[in-house]
Amino acid sequence: MPASYPSIHEIEEIFQKGEGGHEGFIDHFDPKVQLTVVGHDHHLAGESSGLDTLKDDHFAHFAEIMDFSKPNKVEIVRVIGGGESPWACVEVVATGKSKAGKKVHHECCFVVRFNMEGKISKLRAYYDSAHMDEHVKVHKEHVAKNGTT
Repeated sequence: MPASYPSIHEIEEIFQKGEGGHEGFIDHFDPKVQLTVVGHDHHLAGESSGLDTLKDDHFAHFAEIMDFSKPNKVEIVRVIGGGESPWACVEVVATGKSKAGKKVHHECCFVVRFNMEGKISKLRAYYDSAHMDEHVKVHKEHVAKNGTT
């Protein structure tokens, strides 16, 4: 068992790696991670497990919509927990541009559990589902009109 789980500062650094894509962020997940996106009618809502599912289904969805060639920012508003607790709550504001050229200002909260190796073993995502659904709709319209993703 670790002397402590990732500290607030370390958790901030982990989530900051989501800026510009998810490549560095993925390294901080347990291969058997359990993901829950909370919601009822949200297109991403549901449960899944495994790092491949997280990359191929969940994070790929954001890569399809976001234009990571444009400046984007991940602001960690606050972290509660970590250190002596395996659980932490991370409040995030992500801003950037979508591939349809629309401004993205997405506020969300993640409840995470770290395993004894300091990797994220559980992630519960609370997204601004109306905001996300609007970007999906605009993206689909953009693809239909321009024929590109």
